[in-house]
Amino acid sequence: MAVARAILKDTARSVDLHGRITRADCLRLLAFWSLVFVAVIAIAIWLLPAEKAVQNIYVTTALFYLPVTAAAVRRLRDVGGSGMLMLDPLKSALTFGVVLLALCAWASLTVTGVFVTVLTSLFFASSVVALALIGLLFVLVCTAMHFSNTTGLLLLPSSPGPNRYGPNPHEVSS
Repeated sequence: MAVARAILKDTARSVDLHGRITRADCLRLLAFWSLVFVAVIAIAIWLLPAEKAVQNIYVTTALFYLPVTAAAVRRLRDVGGSGMLMLDPLKSALTFGVVLLALCAWASLTVTGVFVTVLTSLFFASSVVALALIGLLFVLVCTAMHFSNTTGLLLLPSSPGPNRYGPNPHEVSS
């Protein structure tokens, strides 16, 4: 019953980015939301047609991102880090997207870009696809590296005493 009470208490703080959270409470909340997320996705895939299931997956991911991120931000603050570290896994994907967008803009908005695009599609289409897949693989590896760093920080013990984000949750009476 204490576990359910702790999950409800932390769920009530789902959008609260202030303060700190203990490692056990954070991991319990992450496990709970992960199980609920998987259950909702499984039910959507099982009950809905493919197009609606994909839309449901996007909406569910967006909804579940908020409480998980809020808990992780509070946890990072508990170890003395910045909550902005939760954005680290997105850096490589955003960089890849910006570079791809710039290349697409260049290819479609300049005469040279259109000419190069036509020649590339005629003679080097498989090479371009291979380069894009290599770039995507690189993005996935970089994202995994950033994510593993952030996960490692989530698993560190609490910093002793109060820090700039608040009192140590182990030392505060609930």
